Amino acid sequence: MDELTMVAETFDEGGPSAQETDAGRRRLEELMRPKPRNRPRRLQFGLGLGLVAAATAAMVVAASLGEGQAGPVLSKEQAAEQHLQARTFLLAAATRLEAGTALKAETPLKAGRYWRQRTLRGQAWRVVPKDGGYVIYTEVESDVWQPRTASGRGYFAEKAKPVGPRTPEDMAAWRKAGSPARWRAEADGDRLNLSSDNKPLGPHRPSYLTLDPNTEPPSVESRLTSGADPAAFVAMVRRDAGFVDGSANELMIGARYIGDQLAAPKSRAAVLRMLAGLSGVRSIGTVQDACDRKGVALAAPWVDRADGSVVEYQLILDPKTNHVLGDQMILKKAGETGMRPGIRFDYTCMLSESWTNETPPRD
Repeated sequence: MDELTMVAETFDEGGPSAQETDAGRRRLEELMRPKPRNRPRRLQFGLGLGLVAAATAAMVVAASLGEGQAGPVLSKEQAAEQHLQARTFLLAAATRLEAGTALKAETPLKAGRYWRQRTLRGQAWRVVPKDGGYVIYTEVESDVWQPRTASGRGYFAEKAKPVGPRTPEDMAAWRKAGSPARWRAEADGDRLNLSSDNKPLGPHRPSYLTLDPNTEPPSVESRLTSGADPAAFVAMVRRDAGFVDGSANELMIGARYIGDQLAAPKSRAAVLRMLAGLSGVRSIGTVQDACDRKGVALAAPWVDRADGSVVEYQLILDPKTNHVLGDQMILKKAGETGMRPGIRFDYTCMLSESWTNETPPRD
């Protein structure tokens, strides 16, 4: 039995209703019928899709996706089956989350003075061709302390890690180029100078997984209030703005909300059920995220970009807790980027989040 099936069956105490199962089967048959192919609108994403800013700096973690391989194009039947698996997984996870019966029981959150969250964001950059053309990575860790009350004072810090190549192929190209510590690099049409000890150029203040770094995070009080009502919480998801059209955008936005552990489990479960209704979202089974943790990955339909590249957004969930481990963008077709297909060129890891009564450090 594969791990995805085991997880789905373990989650499935009652599982989807007969009506949901019938609807899923009808959707499977519908997806399997031949349809005219409409080429999606070509889009230009903002750098890092809002997950990483143009000059974040980072240490590279070990690659866990076979770099340089885009993966086979699925048949309609395979895509439809993976879509049904995703739907089953999401509905079962919602049931377990709402009932509080996850494989690893979620300890009720006891409010403290601060809600503390640590995230890791990474970005791939291609060294300009005349300097070697290999790929280097930046990475930055954020530490956010949000006060429980509006009168409290929060704390925010970013820690940049060394910049450099990470795969054997890129390491070899870097050594061949003389092992430089400074690079001219580019990504998504942006070019800048990077060094191995780069520091973040600006604060990004994330409050949960994919919050737009250019906006202030909502307060703890507002998050507790908005996350208490499932209908209102789902309405917020549907109103939220994104970067692309279709299911890829909705999956990215949904990740923000199911990743907010300050929201009530019943509200996060309602968003999981909403995501189960998205067309084209597939379960691709167990993967390792950028922080080398295993989770079940849900993939959105591939998206064409203005530079000719094609990408796939993946949301990675912990099947034991229903929590978001992170997300990532995988390059499926290079286009003008010059990077190898299979590269994980943008990612976020949720490292930890919880209430704390500790006092944050002060600058």
